[in-house]
Amino acid sequence: MPPQSLNLPMWAELEDTAGEVIELRPIKVKFRYSTDDPYAVVLDFAVGVDEWVRWAIARELLAAGLREDSGDGDVFIAPDSDLPWRIWLTVSSPTGVAMFAFHRPDLESALAKTEALVPSGTESTRIDWNHEFELLGGDAA
Repeated sequence: MPPQSLNLPMWAELEDTAGEVIELRPIKVKFRYSTDDPYAVVLDFAVGVDEWVRWAIARELLAAGLREDSGDGDVFIAPDSDLPWRIWLTVSSPTGVAMFAFHRPDLESALAKTEALVPSGTESTRIDWNHEFELLGGDAA
């Protein structure tokens, strides 16, 4: 049976604005994908020794952000205008905003692996809609 999920380690750089000079600080990231939730990728950011912050992002949004500025609201993804190998991910929550710089090849490779598991446009065939309706408290279609 082919794999049903991905758990890929990668690195990003957190834009650190705490000091007088803005710096990029390396941060561990886990890129996760599961065929059980084919529309989303999950990024876990190491924020402490054993502490992680998780963001689920639409796979389509992440792919679009590799080409052009994408998203509004809590998640924004954009290519760096000066460095074509860099992609910026900005996430917002009630507690603040964080900006992460990713290497484009890392994200492209990870997204290609998700495509190998579930090609874009076929995500809905992977969802158990009857189960989803039951979770919502409704009758199955």
